[in-house]
Amino acid sequence: MKDETRRKIDKAVKISLIVAGLLLICNDVYWRWHGGSGTQANNAFNRTVESIQKSNKSAGSEIESSRREIETAEKHVNRTADAIKRSEETARSNARSTDELQALISECKGIVEAQRELIREVEAANGIGTPEGKEG
Repeated sequence: MKDETRRKIDKAVKISLIVAGLLLICNDVYWRWHGGSGTQANNAFNRTVESIQKSNKSAGSEIESSRREIETAEKHVNRTADAIKRSEETARSNARSTDELQALISECKGIVEAQRELIREVEAANGIGTPEGKEG
C-alpha cells in the first residue's frame, strides 16, 4: 500500500508540474506572438494562467499534506501490528503456562489421592475408622 500510494502521489505531482510547465510555455508563446499588447483578452488570459498556477500550487500543497497523513497512518498501522504480534506471543506464552499448571494440578491430585490411600491403610492397620467400601 505504501509504495502504490507513493507512486500515485509522485505521478500526480509530476503531472501537475508538467501541466504548469505547459501553461507557462503557452503563456510565453502567447506573449511572444501578440507582442505583449494590453487588450482585455490578454488580461483575461493572464488572469486565467495565474489562477491555474495558484490552483496548481494549491494542489501540490494538498498532495504533500496527504502524503504526510498517509505516512502518519502507516506508522499507526505498523504500531498496531506490532502490538497485535506482542499480544499473540503473550497468549501463546499464557497457553503454555496454563498447560504446565494443569499438569502440576493433575500431579498434585495424584499425590493427594496416594496420601489419602496411605492414611486409610494406616487407619485400617491401627483399627481407626472403617475402611472405605466396608460397612462395620
